[in-house]
Formats: sequence, structure tokens, C-alpha cells
Amino acid sequence: MSGLDIRLKKLFHRGKAFVVALDHGLVMGPLRGIENAMSVVKKMGNYPDALQMTPAMLRTVEENFYSRSSPMLIARLDTANVWRDARKYDQGYYSMVYEVKEAVRAGADAVVTYLVVGYGDDRIEGYNLEQLSRARREAQDYGLPFIIEPLFVRKEITDSIKETNAVKYVSRLASEIGPDLLKVDYTGDKNGFASVVEASFAPILIRGGPKTSNDLEFLKMLRDALDSGASGITVGRNLWQSQNPDLMAQAVSKLVHEGVSPEEAVKILQK
Repeated sequence: MSGLDIRLKKLFHRGKAFVVALDHGLVMGPLRGIENAMSVVKKMGNYPDALQMTPAMLRTVEENFYSRSSPMLIARLDTANVWRDARKYDQGYYSMVYEVKEAVRAGADAVVTYLVVGYGDDRIEGYNLEQLSRARREAQDYGLPFIIEPLFVRKEITDSIKETNAVKYVSRLASEIGPDLLKVDYTGDKNGFASVVEASFAPILIRGGPKTSNDLEFLKMLRDALDSGASGITVGRNLWQSQNPDLMAQAVSKLVHEGVSPEEAVKILQK
């Protein structure tokens, strides 16, 4: 068994994968809930299977990962400006910030990168593709799972496009690059998302996306995505901006790992 296989099996050792994304600071700055890296990581406990952060953030909280039961570490390698300030941009950019070997030195078990489609400048998208291809080869050399997060964007809106055909297009495009996993927007429609899963070559973790209006809505979205074929979930603001991140991590873990209903999971938050 290769190092890649071992790391993937560890990520999915409880069936579906539960990942918490904490790397927003590289693209959005110090959002509420992640101002203090050490504090938020401690609140997660061992409920998630993996935490996603930059190598720099990883080094500041490494003492939380010394035990055998600690979550895996997924390192963010790149950034883009599509979420900056008012989430508008005149000219989009994409930049690779870290090399895979830097993530390895920081203790990462996997790496994740963006594929951003829709900037309006083919040169930027071409550069993005070239960088992902290079990072994929480097990750393969180290036996690290390589994750692509494909996004379809337009500068006049505040978030990535979640329409089924757009998500299906970028997911298939990302699949053709050769990742081990994809991190994909949930379309909001179970049948539509099932078609995204069917058209993709790699297992899909959904992106938790923007803050939802309430906890039950968030948990129902996760349940629908898993029922539609997602191999796991990645959540961020809906967890660490919740009133009790520790209880939310427990509720999400119950839903993902034990198959409890959203209605049962939300009761954990009412303790």
C-alpha cells in the first residue's frame, strides 16, 4: 500500500470524511471566529477527520496534533482575490503561495488548491491550470492526496456559482487534471448534485459555503449532499461562527459519521 493510499484511508476511516476549513485568512483576512488560531482549533477537538489550514497557521497550532487521535492536516497551497473586500474585483488574480514540500515540512497529510474559472482572463485560468498540474505531480512524489477546489465565479456576484451545469462543468474540468479528491459547491438540489457526482472522476467533499440562516438548514444541506453521493463534507463559517463551535462540531460528526438525522443532530446544540 502506498503512502497516498494510507493517507486517504485514514481520512475516510469512519466512512464519510468530516473536514473543517480554517484557511479563510489567506483570502478573506481574520474573519470572526478564526481570529485566534489556537482557540478555534482547540474547540474542534477530535470530532473532525481533518483540519484545513495554511502551512503557516499549521505551525502555530502544531501542539494540538501530537497525539495519535488528532485530526489529519490538509494544507492550503494557493490563493485568489475573488472574495477580497466587497468580493468584487477589477482584474482577478491567482497565486501559488506554497510548494508541496513546504506543506510536508509543516506536517501536512494532504494538500488543497483552487481551480477558479470565470475571471474573464484566459491567461490567468491557463496559469492556474499549469500550477495545479505542477502541484499534482509534486504531491504524487510525496504520496500526499491532492485536492482541487473548482469554482465558477463572476465578478458581479458575491460567491461562486452553484447552478448545476456550472458546478458540473468545473468539477469535470478539475477531474481531468487528476486529483485524488474534489471539494465542490453543493448545488442545493439533490438530483442536480447527484449528476455532478456522476460526471466527476474523483470522490467529492462538498464545500460548506456561506453562513446559512439557521443551524437546522445547515445540517439538512449536509444530509442532502451526503445522500446525493458526496463522500464527505468540508465546513467553515457555519461551524466556527456558530454560537457553540464545540457542540456544532459534535453535531456534524454525529450526522456524518453515525448517520443521525438533522433533527436529531440539532438537539445537540440545544444542550
